Amino acid sequence: MNVRMQGRRSARRQAACYRSSPRDRRGVALLLVLWLVVILASVTIAASGAARSSGDLVTARRAGATAQAMAASGVTAAVAAINDSLSAFVADTVARDAYLNALDAGVNDGATAIGRAKSDTLVDGAFAIAIVDVAARLDVNNAGETSLAKFLGGFANAADARNIARRIAEHVRGDGLATDSASIARTSRDSTLRAMLGQGNLNTLVRHPFETLGDLSEIPGIDEKLLAQIVPFLTVDGEAMVNRHSAPAAVVAAAAGTLTEAPTRLLVIARGWQIGHPLTHEIQAVYDVSPNGLVLVRWRERVL
Repeated sequence: MNVRMQGRRSARRQAACYRSSPRDRRGVALLLVLWLVVILASVTIAASGAARSSGDLVTARRAGATAQAMAASGVTAAVAAINDSLSAFVADTVARDAYLNALDAGVNDGATAIGRAKSDTLVDGAFAIAIVDVAARLDVNNAGETSLAKFLGGFANAADARNIARRIAEHVRGDGLATDSASIARTSRDSTLRAMLGQGNLNTLVRHPFETLGDLSEIPGIDEKLLAQIVPFLTVDGEAMVNRHSAPAAVVAAAAGTLTEAPTRLLVIARGWQIGHPLTHEIQAVYDVSPNGLVLVRWRERVL
């Protein structure tokens, strides 16, 4: 009997241990609610962040599209204005040359790469235009080793100038380039494109022209200091033509090609942006100056 009673008391005590008071139950419930609030807050913050990121992405893409469209509008406006003016000077070559020379007047002294600029706005976008006389510079792809050495002699000693000029000429000729299928395909593509643009016979075209002046940094002997000194006088968009009226003395003295009385090529630089947004798009369009107006030669775009 005593044993049974003791067993019952033990069972009751164990059951009491597992039963909790109302206060204990409320504490557990409160803890669960707090955890639920934390989880919901985290989800809300994550969703808000994703929404903001998505909105920022849409805004950036819209600003980028607007900037690109404005830059293209700037090029179109510049070309249309130049062609309209040139058509008025068909019978007056003196006035025509004077007009062309004035497009980039007074800036080709080695101090800047940008010519006279004009800006305008359309709805929520804006653009700025600058015109550069390409013939006011020495073209590294067409100048030749002798002319390059003479030009570089104004910035380095004679021996270094000759070595750098030789390396530039070798690069342009494609000396030492790989003969793999990719290089051959690229050469064929570039040569065909230049031929379609009327830039010469396929058999006489350069094999590996510089695409940008920044590529000159790959040439041994051209450090950052020298590159900064010579870049304002050089171009990769020209021919063997040099404009005697706008080119600096260093360029005229080194020119091996024909000296002209007016620009034979123009570089139209247009920058577009959405008003109130920092994103800017730049287009550089190179045009031949023909008797019938401007003819597109090269088109480059970049986001600044």
